[in-house]
Amino acid sequence: MKRWVARLRIQLQRLRDHPRWSASLLLALLVVSFFVSVGSGAVEVGPLDIPRALLQEEHPDHTVVADVRMPRVAAGAAVGAALAVAGVLLQTVVRNPLADPGILGVSAGAGLAAVATLIFAPDRAAWVPFFAFLGALTTVGLLLALSWSRGATLSALRLVLSGVAVQAIFIAAMALLTFAFAERAPAFAAFLVGSLNGLGWQDFALLAPPTLIGLAAAQAAARPLDVMLLDDATAGGLGMSVKPARLAASSLSALLAAAAVSVAGLVGFVGLVVPNAVRVISGPEHSRLLVRAALGGASLVLLADTVARTLIAPLELPVGAILALIGGPTFLGILWKKLP
Repeated sequence: MKRWVARLRIQLQRLRDHPRWSASLLLALLVVSFFVSVGSGAVEVGPLDIPRALLQEEHPDHTVVADVRMPRVAAGAAVGAALAVAGVLLQTVVRNPLADPGILGVSAGAGLAAVATLIFAPDRAAWVPFFAFLGALTTVGLLLALSWSRGATLSALRLVLSGVAVQAIFIAAMALLTFAFAERAPAFAAFLVGSLNGLGWQDFALLAPPTLIGLAAAQAAARPLDVMLLDDATAGGLGMSVKPARLAASSLSALLAAAAVSVAGLVGFVGLVVPNAVRVISGPEHSRLLVRAALGGASLVLLADTVARTLIAPLELPVGAILALIGGPTFLGILWKKLP
């Protein structure tokens, strides 16, 4: 056993020393995830038939591939990438690997704002992403206010407990809204668990702009994010305005989480699992980490959604439940190592 662990560490170190290898590995995983996700379902489509079905309208599987599965896969990949990078940013802001938009209630804050908008202003459905962003950003500010005391460094326990409490309050509020508006309960139930079912090109069009903006802005801020990992005194000594930098990174995290939540609901744990896994093969440098996290997050959501669609077909499980089965043990493992 020790020999296998030693060999694994050597291979992981090689991936760190050769960053192109890790990027190529994750890109290959995303390509495989794409073909598996598009090809799996009630109608099986082979990898070689997928391009033909997509490009040729007369192909018997064209509708299934181009109109049903492709928009769902595109939206799922964007959701995974957005949540993974949001997790990286949030973990950097609070310097804690336990941070995740779902666990800390950021996604729940976005979800509560989105649900409230759909209920009380249904004619303003196009504004859902904007209000979801405001809800996520407000949640981030609330967490920092609750967990930051007299300039002290945030402890893992204090951060997690604050996040769990905030998440519980927001989910309870959404549950009350669901109960009060029972005629819309089925749609809200899928939203609360997280699902990609029924997503179309219009959902992808809604999701793509804020996701691309958030990913590009995060990558452009890779060096300041590296400095943010240092303690505040050191970061300030290097010329960084710490509080504005944290606010900017938190806003980007909120934007990405809100974009994902606005179309897929409360999909959790992607922002926890992927950044911690990718750091093992890429290291903490954000210029590498952000891109690899986006690739890994997209792959994870696509594979989880494929399992959700096919595990007990024709019934479809919510992708959020599959991700929770993966993320829950990961969270407990990190928590066990982090706390004394």
